Amino acid sequence: MKIGSLFTLLLLMAACTSRYEYWDISRFKMSANALEDNEEIKLLYTSSGPNDNKNLEYYVHLIVVSQKTGDTVNVLTTLDNGFAIEDKDKVFLYLSKDNPATKIIQTDITQVKDADEINRLQLKDIKKVLRDPKFDYIANNNFPTVIGAIGFRNSDDIPK
Repeated sequence: MKIGSLFTLLLLMAACTSRYEYWDISRFKMSANALEDNEEIKLLYTSSGPNDNKNLEYYVHLIVVSQKTGDTVNVLTTLDNGFAIEDKDKVFLYLSKDNPATKIIQTDITQVKDADEINRLQLKDIKKVLRDPKFDYIANNNFPTVIGAIGFRNSDDIPK
């Protein structure tokens, strides 16, 4: 009986183990000008996330293609937009780290007392990038990397 209970406990512990791991941000080749603010992009990959990341502990890793240049770029963002395979043909907007929407998404909004403070917000210095090792063959790349957020061109593009 004890062996059965031990086996059940080990099975439950294995089931609770996260499939996610983290890379240090230094692994990425940062290039602030790889995408322009409000540039149209298509999504190729997202690491997604195990939670809503409200404490801004890590970046979600996206790989996108610029619709302007055709370049492939890594985007690091704190928000898991809930993207799904159905979103692969949709065009989204890249929002730079200086965009007010990005500042709101990637900071503790409780710091904001009035609209004037938004432009003074500083992004949190995050060092971890979420990864799903099953997709390292895509995620481990030498593409230029930017920090920002993903915006939607219209309400029909927002994941349900």
